[in-house]
Amino acid sequence: MHRKAVKIDEESIKLISLFNNLTGAVVKDCIVVPGKMGVRDKVIFLVLKEDVGKAIGRNGENVKVLKEKLQKTIDIIGFSEDIKEFIQNILNTSKVRNVEIRENISGKKTIIITVNPEDKGKAIGKNGIMIKKTKLLVLRHFDVDNCIINTKN
Repeated sequence: MHRKAVKIDEESIKLISLFNNLTGAVVKDCIVVPGKMGVRDKVIFLVLKEDVGKAIGRNGENVKVLKEKLQKTIDIIGFSEDIKEFIQNILNTSKVRNVEIRENISGKKTIIITVNPEDKGKAIGKNGIMIKKTKLLVLRHFDVDNCIINTKN
């Protein structure tokens, strides 16, 4: 699966610098997701998968410091070049059974992620937040046009 070149804006560069200074973890990407109606903005940091523990810190200390300093919700996700592993890292509490890539006649690629039916609620998330986050990250980092979560057997 081909990867896309990711453009990082000025705000994200500043956040990456702050994150690196605090944690020492290698950041692959940083995305600020605006909150809606009383919900805090969220900052998603993609780090090398081997740096996730260092990024989070002992007892979540780094996440707590960042959350307080930035007044934003913080997500830390381990990046992987392997799309299935990457998706599993995003949907960490849901078991990903299968990742299928389908290409239609016009060349558009769709990723179909199958999770266990009992993980449906966690995979979708409140108001579809997990689906939106998965789609945002997969479309940003991999050469695909759509991303669907399937919870049927």
